[in-house]
Amino acid sequence: MRQNCIDTIDTTTAPLPSWGQWAKAGVHMVRADILQLMQIWRIWTKRAQQRRSLHTLSDETLKDVGLSRDQIQKEANKPFWTA
Repeated sequence: MRQNCIDTIDTTTAPLPSWGQWAKAGVHMVRADILQLMQIWRIWTKRAQQRRSLHTLSDETLKDVGLSRDQIQKEANKPFWTA
């Protein structure tokens, strides 16, 4: 006897996660978001510090690097969140 194809398909669904599993996944996502925010904060802090230190470069150093005071001023005036 030939079996119907639809009878051979398993129509059961996977069990839903428990509340504990949902909470654990939520904590993991929040932790990942916090770590990402901390990394962005470190990048922004370092960038702001580097731009402040550009003003301390001597004319000789600027000449060695191949930059002008105008270029340094333009870079130093950028907001810290702009690369």
